[in-house]
Amino acid sequence: MHRIGFKKFYIQGGDWGAAILSNMATLFPEAVLGAHSNGCVVLNDIPIVNFKLLLGSVFPSLVVSKEHESKMYPLSNVFEFMMRESGYFHIQATKPDTVGVALNDSPVGLAAYILEKFTTATNRDWINRMDRDWINRMDGGLLLRFDYTKLLDNVMIYWVTNSITTSARLYAETFGKELMDLKIGSIPITVPTACAKFANEILYQSNELLKHKFTNLLQSTDIPDAGHFAALEVPQLLAEDMWTAFEKFLNYYSR
Repeated sequence: MHRIGFKKFYIQGGDWGAAILSNMATLFPEAVLGAHSNGCVVLNDIPIVNFKLLLGSVFPSLVVSKEHESKMYPLSNVFEFMMRESGYFHIQATKPDTVGVALNDSPVGLAAYILEKFTTATNRDWINRMDRDWINRMDGGLLLRFDYTKLLDNVMIYWVTNSITTSARLYAETFGKELMDLKIGSIPITVPTACAKFANEILYQSNELLKHKFTNLLQSTDIPDAGHFAALEVPQLLAEDMWTAFEKFLNYYSR
């Protein structure tokens, strides 16, 4: 941002953008005026967060509201879901170039690999539906929230730029021992922050946990719709939450 003339700026991110946002706000607080994330997560680098997460297994009301308790507990449900749906994550974090060769060889294979995530991460309940109408669907639910043009535009970016391998390497580089040993995730973020928590996000964390990482949390919104790819699924809802947050950021600095 400095290279293109912006010394101070606001940032927004979801998915990998949320991870990048977190690192930017942690490492460059003097440049980041405010951060809006639709992927606020505290990793296991902060001991008190781990303690509260376990405490919530016994006394969930101490950690999360009744309304959202089922998104965090029981932990066995969360663990089961993450183990079942994170196979791609382990492959890309350990053998990104291997899977990259296969995906670069077939546009249909690449599309299947990417678009499956749009089904899983949009609404996890779709995975377990067994009614006949659902089983007979050919799209895995994709057309309920997206259209093929936008989805294939996404796939084509990877295909025409031959970049699925380098994209997968991001997992290996981020979760490699060298970077993990830095424990950047344990450093509190002090810049004004807003978290948009969509109803079907992959991982839900309550403010009781988030506040240990995002120590200047000015806004936290529970949005009763959409999932992990909210910017594509419900752009208007995301934009409205962003503008509300940016107004709070401006008010924060005008005090």
